[in-house]
Amino acid sequence: MQRRATVLLASSMLLLAMLACGGFQLRGTPTPRPSPALIIRATQRAPSQAATVVAPTPSPTAAEIPNPTPTQVPGLGPGKMARVTATGGLNVRDAPAASGNRIGKLDPGAIVKVIGGPAQADSYTWWQIDDGAGLMGWVAAGPADEPWLVEDVGTPAAGGGGLVSRPVRLGDRVQVTTEQGKVLTIREAAGLDAAPLARVLPGTQFIVRGGPVRQDGYLWWQVEGEQVKGWAAEGTEQDRWLTPVEP
Repeated sequence: MQRRATVLLASSMLLLAMLACGGFQLRGTPTPRPSPALIIRATQRAPSQAATVVAPTPSPTAAEIPNPTPTQVPGLGPGKMARVTATGGLNVRDAPAASGNRIGKLDPGAIVKVIGGPAQADSYTWWQIDDGAGLMGWVAAGPADEPWLVEDVGTPAAGGGGLVSRPVRLGDRVQVTTEQGKVLTIREAAGLDAAPLARVLPGTQFIVRGGPVRQDGYLWWQVEGEQVKGWAAEGTEQDRWLTPVEP
């Protein structure tokens, strides 16, 4: 009995020690917890990933809008070459108006350089020109349907001799350029049914006095030479029978 009492007393003392110390169970390695300073909520961005805010560009005021660059359009203009197509020549004046003093005259077919303009006066457009021989002044370009000054000066045609590759115009000096050995018929009127007046060889030159008239699929011009005056067909774009001659 005494031995049993001793064992019970020892067990009671051990139980009291366990309650006082929290027991003798071995603790495992504690699970690491992140530092609160490193936690970034899913709804927030890290400072290095912050979105860049771009302020809208304000619309320019009228004073800030630059002038558009002018577009070069076909036609007469400063720096371009031009040709006189007025059959009676073209007066050159000291001012862009019919009231300006006449200081010279350009012959039909003359090539000039446009150095100024345009100016509007007396229902005409005026251009300042330089003929390259000391004559500088203002000339009227003439009406739209029968201009006195045009930009189409042409390019040298094959064979040279002053011939230029471009369409014929009123007032031109032209040369017959049919194939060697083939003649060009000069007729009383425009058209293949008109009576023939003469047949001329290649190299013959004329002055264009009238036209054009479109008839029978051709463009016809009234031409005048030393011995004959009548109508001749210009030909086709590939086979030209009349070719302008530039001085």
